[in-house]
Amino acid sequence: MKRNIQILTCICFCGFVGVLGILNVIQPDKRFSENENRYLAKLPSFSVSALFKDNYTGDLETYITDQFIFRDEWISIKSLSRKLTGSIENNGVYFGKENQLLQMFSTTDLETVRRSIEQINTFIKSIDVPVDLMIVPTASEIESDALPIFAYNENQESILNYIQSHVDAGWVDTYTTFTGASDVFFNLDHHWNEKGAYLAYQAYMDYLKVVPETFTYTQVSDDFKGTLYSKAGTFWLKGEPLYKIVPNNEVKSSLTFEDGSTMDSLYSDKFLSQKDKYSYYLDGNHALVTIKNEGIKDSLGKIVVVKDSYSHILIPYLASHYEEIILVDLRYYRLPISNLIQEEEVSRVLLVYNIENFLLDKNFSFLK
Repeated sequence: MKRNIQILTCICFCGFVGVLGILNVIQPDKRFSENENRYLAKLPSFSVSALFKDNYTGDLETYITDQFIFRDEWISIKSLSRKLTGSIENNGVYFGKENQLLQMFSTTDLETVRRSIEQINTFIKSIDVPVDLMIVPTASEIESDALPIFAYNENQESILNYIQSHVDAGWVDTYTTFTGASDVFFNLDHHWNEKGAYLAYQAYMDYLKVVPETFTYTQVSDDFKGTLYSKAGTFWLKGEPLYKIVPNNEVKSSLTFEDGSTMDSLYSDKFLSQKDKYSYYLDGNHALVTIKNEGIKDSLGKIVVVKDSYSHILIPYLASHYEEIILVDLRYYRLPISNLIQEEEVSRVLLVYNIENFLLDKNFSFLK
């Protein structure tokens, strides 16, 4: 009887593996993973030289892993099993309270920070316009109550204080602004949401001694699933709302990208049907974007915003005050920003960065 059970178990196991193998062979390859928001590996071309000289076996393993049948389901099962068995994180993302996901923050590269501050200070001395710095703490700092027990959380306030005391730029204090606030970050993404961006906008207007405008919010999606959702593999969670931010002073905006293409809105509707819905704001990442705004009564002139993607949901607020906003992403733009400032005759420069990106960014040398 025992032997029969062993044989039956062996047959079932081999059958299961065989069926998976057949399904893996006959299923068409997928080009892109919506849940992971990335392109999947293609089958590497075989040759004898590739087998012995190139990393053919490694590429083949990556291909098999990426194209494995029911890949999303396996990832989701793994993530859910970790949570149910008491793990507080998966792939560097904490399982927070009420299904909030929070990015693990544990890296500070002080040497990179010192170099970045020096480069920013050198840039400030080379131009004749005011430069302001807005560094945004993460949800794991501001909404730390949502962190699971025993989650490691480096003190971001002390890091921000260090940067403030060494940089020559005007300091926009988002940390104090966010203290005591809640629901200012997306639950499934690392970015701040429309509430967090509005608080930062208010802080900047207070800093400039300018009266903030008012806005109307229109929900454009209820299924936003961001980078933390993809990274943590929590594919069982429902998406969250995304909003269009409309100024009540009826400013109209038009965008021109570095390749000459244009857009007559701050919003790109095509992304609402895709996984990467955050790119609804400003059409995602671009090296250089010029935004012209019409209908402003008391314009603050032109501003250059050197930024990461945190600025994208902030720009609809700033567009109510500046007749022209020039967005520069140093990850892609390789010309001196100082030349751009002189050519465009801008009145102000604002650097907007998430704290984690600021700590690791090595592109500030391109400011000069």
